[in-house]
Amino acid sequence: MSYSIDNPGDLTVGPDGAIWVTGHGPNYVARVSAAGAIHLFATPTQNGKRGGITTGPDGNLWFGELQGGHIGRLSTAGTFTMFALPRSASVSNMAVGADRALWFGEPEVSRLGRITTDGTVSEISLSTQADPTFVAAASDGSTWFTEPQANRIGKYSRDGSVKEYPLPHTGSAPWEITTASDNTVWFTERDGNRIGRISADGSMTEFAVPTPKAIPWAIAASSTGDIWFTEFAETANRITRLTPDGHFLELAIPTPASNPSGIVVQDPKTIWFVENSGHHVSRLNVPRAS
Repeated sequence: MSYSIDNPGDLTVGPDGAIWVTGHGPNYVARVSAAGAIHLFATPTQNGKRGGITTGPDGNLWFGELQGGHIGRLSTAGTFTMFALPRSASVSNMAVGADRALWFGEPEVSRLGRITTDGTVSEISLSTQADPTFVAAASDGSTWFTEPQANRIGKYSRDGSVKEYPLPHTGSAPWEITTASDNTVWFTERDGNRIGRISADGSMTEFAVPTPKAIPWAIAASSTGDIWFTEFAETANRITRLTPDGHFLELAIPTPASNPSGIVVQDPKTIWFVENSGHHVSRLNVPRAS
């Protein structure tokens, strides 16, 4: 099932059970109810080009701006509060850490960012070559991040140490990242056409996507252990499941050339994703294992 929304960027399951969506170009955050009703909330900042959105530990929605230098907090009643970042960095996504703060990357200035639910921002400097873009939080308190240009996966531990792990293949461009229930970390390789898995000690395993040049993009983990990701390329245009033992199931999206970007697992039987060029927010009912 699909719902028409102009140029959606990312999505999350809200504390109210609805699906909340950022507008990648338009100045809105949208709410899609269980019945399919859509309500648009106009954002206070113009031309901010909203990035990722997530549900915070405080019961609010939190989102970043790719342009504009803000992080936004939105209540389920529709009240916005905007927090200016010290360096006007772009924020692709955010992840809730074990410390109940929200973590994010600042690729232009080689820093990790952290914002508490009251809006206090702090930053952690990384190596000058680092470009932390997407982040994921693990239950042990560590924050993992992708470095597309440096071709590395980074890990920031709660003791303040930073480790960076080069990918086995050059030019892979690790992109979005997520943590699974067993604390393994999974990521897409946008240019390498692979899905990667990295354990706490930095050991990696890679899985080649069956469709050539699929541009694996967004990624999410299910409580079943399955990994779901989008194939962004217009010639691919699929939502794909990867099982823990390495089996792929690729599912074609009915809308041609839809450029599926964000993806979220609502429950083991329900996957939601956005079609950036298709201008839809869509729901996938998970097929039986095959």
